[in-house]
Amino acid sequence: MTNKEEIEILSTQIKWEPIASDGGMTEQMYLSSDKELTALKQYLGAELPDDYVWFMKNIGRRVFNDDRIHMKLNGVSLSCLDWFRDAVDVLTFTKMASEKDDDGDLQIPANLLIISDSISRDNFLLDVSSEHYGKVWFRHHDAKWRMMNAERADGLVLVANSFSDLLSKIIKNTSPSDIDFNFSSDDKIV
Repeated sequence: MTNKEEIEILSTQIKWEPIASDGGMTEQMYLSSDKELTALKQYLGAELPDDYVWFMKNIGRRVFNDDRIHMKLNGVSLSCLDWFRDAVDVLTFTKMASEKDDDGDLQIPANLLIISDSISRDNFLLDVSSEHYGKVWFRHHDAKWRMMNAERADGLVLVANSFSDLLSKIIKNTSPSDIDFNFSSDDKIV
């Protein structure tokens, strides 16, 4: 089975929020075009994984409506993963996070795309580097959380070996847990 065939099958097994057809919304508005995906590849100087490209062109920025998302992978709760961004947003957010901060450090390591983020600025990242091509990482917004929980010096935690693997893990979750948003001890709920 090819990556494209696998992601197509997996995508049909996830429960997605229905497309809001009121107000003139159409399915095409949720999908990424070849032109948008090409702009993303050009910015990165790298090819995108086939499964991710298929997903962006055929499912796109649909919202999860599936309790199986409430699970932990390598200590990271997926409850904050509510949708995947479209190619325009991925490019915009990745460019912004690739700029140096006030200390001169990159906010995210090179060769990573922000494919989703939470309201608290936690990121789900797709790796296009040759060393970790296709892997999906999590990066918490809080540096202390990253120091205590990350497996890499750059603060990343591996959540899946590929985009398809991430969806497969969600589908295989037969015991959804309580909602958990990866709060750190310094986070305040207002």
